[in-house]
Amino acid sequence: MKKYLALILVFLMASGTLPAMAAADPAIHGKVIEIDAYGQAVLNINKEDFKKAGFDLGDIVTVTCGSYTASMPCFSGYYADRGEYMLRVNPYVPNISLCINYGSFSEMAGVGPGDNVDIVLKEKGGALEIQEINDLSYSDDRADSASDEVFANFRPIVEGKLYRSASPVDNTTKRARYADALIQKAGVQTVMNLNNSPEEVAEWLAAEDFASPYYKELYEERKVIALGMVTDFTLEEFMEGIAEGFTFLAQGDTPYLVHCLEGKDRSGFAAMVLEALMGWNEDQIVADYMLSFTNYYGIEPGTERYELIAEKNIKEMLRVMADLEVGASLAETDLKASAETNLLRHGMTEENLKQLEAKLASE
Repeated sequence: MKKYLALILVFLMASGTLPAMAAADPAIHGKVIEIDAYGQAVLNINKEDFKKAGFDLGDIVTVTCGSYTASMPCFSGYYADRGEYMLRVNPYVPNISLCINYGSFSEMAGVGPGDNVDIVLKEKGGALEIQEINDLSYSDDRADSASDEVFANFRPIVEGKLYRSASPVDNTTKRARYADALIQKAGVQTVMNLNNSPEEVAEWLAAEDFASPYYKELYEERKVIALGMVTDFTLEEFMEGIAEGFTFLAQGDTPYLVHCLEGKDRSGFAAMVLEALMGWNEDQIVADYMLSFTNYYGIEPGTERYELIAEKNIKEMLRVMADLEVGASLAETDLKASAETNLLRHGMTEENLKQLEAKLASE
């Protein structure tokens, strides 16, 4: 009898008469093992196990950690809006982490090492378009760029007065010697280094592959300020670093150079504030910032990817400078006044500010 019942059950399932059992949503359990320097919660779940459990970049998941529960996208980079949560699958580190874009996940969610974490799939591929638009990589081979200027992300903001570039000293991306030659040709006299501490600069100057003699000359002549700044432009300490660097520029000679590692984001923020001080409008500032994405990634104006990156990056930087909410309109904002107010509030004196503006003014 049991044999006949089993045969009937198999027949009914095969014919679709009985509903198939619903597959459980992918889920994985882990713990917080570390809170990193930026306040993000590193988990004991590695990328391979996360993938094997059924999760992919672009999925939306529900995370429960301690008393905290929220849904968030899975991204490889910081592609969420400012202040939004995300689960990051960083391609350069083994374990996944729970993050806030421009914020501390640990503080906001109230979690710490040892807390249990449960992750359950909410929507497969629900944020895949955002992941794909933002997922960018570039080549460190000079032969893949059209010119030394493009490779070093070097360009004048004001010819003969103000330049920006990738690092001419930190050779992590293999661009230092090209940037060094270009700033020498431009006659740069004063440098604001947002990327390295003085100790890090000393290490690069002593590196075996060091090939930036002009930068070394400027540094030894005390014409370089090494700020070693964080990457989170929403922090008070970030703007304090900008004010300190601008004070140094104001007291030095032009042409100026601002750089970080890639010359893209921290330099982009510094350049944005300087451009606002010179009276540039939103469109001009956005176009200069986005040229870095053309240089590194070939992203051209008018494309969906270009517009999305501009909205989530440089326009959010402008809003932070102007103390506006996420996504707020910039149309009625006096960018020059916003830049001045922000710098004065973060430690720059009015005398140094006017001195800097005078040195950048058109003759």
